[in-house]
Amino acid sequence: MPARSTEDLITSLIEFANKRKITITKEEMLKTAQLVRIKLSDDEIQYYSKELTMLDWIHDTLLKVNTEGVSPMRYGTIDKDIHVRDDIINSQNIKEEILSNTKSEHGYFVVPKVIND
Repeated sequence: MPARSTEDLITSLIEFANKRKITITKEEMLKTAQLVRIKLSDDEIQYYSKELTMLDWIHDTLLKVNTEGVSPMRYGTIDKDIHVRDDIINSQNIKEEILSNTKSEHGYFVVPKVIND
């Protein structure tokens, strides 16, 4: 079997999941939309129903995975020899250096006004 790219695998999974019968009803979508205070068009209801059905399928699939004997991962990588820098506390005052990178007045950043009086 030829090697497949991650993108090909994801596309295949999406196509497979989209063939599943939509399990989220229009009524459930409307109730959910009402709870989160958004309005959905019929097209959006159909789209998000498919998306939620796919998430439900992924959830069901992951529940079936046998993880017995698999150690939990502490980090998002398997590489145990990952090198991270040490946190070093320094007492340098770099305020002027930071403020030199942007517009400032009297030692403070100048930002656009976002609140009306």
